[in-house]
Amino acid sequence: MNAFPNPLPEKASLAEQAYRLLEEQLVTLRLKPGELVAEKDLMDLAGIGRTPVREAIQRLSAEGLLQVLPRKGLMVSPLRHMDLCQIVEARRVLERLLVVKATERATEDQRLALRHLATKIEAADNDPEDFFRLDQQLNELLEAACNNRFLVTALKGMQGQCRRLWFLHRGRLDLSRSTQLHGGLARAVATGDVTGAIRALDEIIAILEELVNGLDVLN
Repeated sequence: MNAFPNPLPEKASLAEQAYRLLEEQLVTLRLKPGELVAEKDLMDLAGIGRTPVREAIQRLSAEGLLQVLPRKGLMVSPLRHMDLCQIVEARRVLERLLVVKATERATEDQRLALRHLATKIEAADNDPEDFFRLDQQLNELLEAACNNRFLVTALKGMQGQCRRLWFLHRGRLDLSRSTQLHGGLARAVATGDVTGAIRALDEIIAILEELVNGLDVLN
């Protein structure tokens, strides 16, 4: 089972398909931090041609998951302790704004989807890969509900880096606690409970801080 097997949207462009396929390889650490890769390697992994893969590479580079090295090719961005400390620091502020706006602005359809997703997340306490997949869906729902594309863009790369961190520590993660917090966040946003949403988010960020502090630097 893939860790993040979200179905591609209907009629997704080849560049979008390449991005999603390669992003999954990066956040699940199949492409290891610090590893040198060639454009041809990524084309083979995605099974898609050069132009869409180049577009995906540009997007992944902008999000900080890939680094373009002049005359050397590409490198999977290392998981650096200081970078992750700064990412968590920024996410604490920006993601509070995201959940507040999502709580205020979510449509009825989005609230219903969040309720259903909360139930699924809370039931995933014995399946880390299912939890990671559902957590990604939660991010996407909250991004849509907040209705602020600039905020979403600011958070996008940081979320990818943190998903790599979650995956790195999946073996020692308190999955029951994590599923309850993420499910509680989804449920709070769905019901318009701003205080509850912020409380759940703050506890999730605290877990991220614990994971950063326990990080074995890979570079």
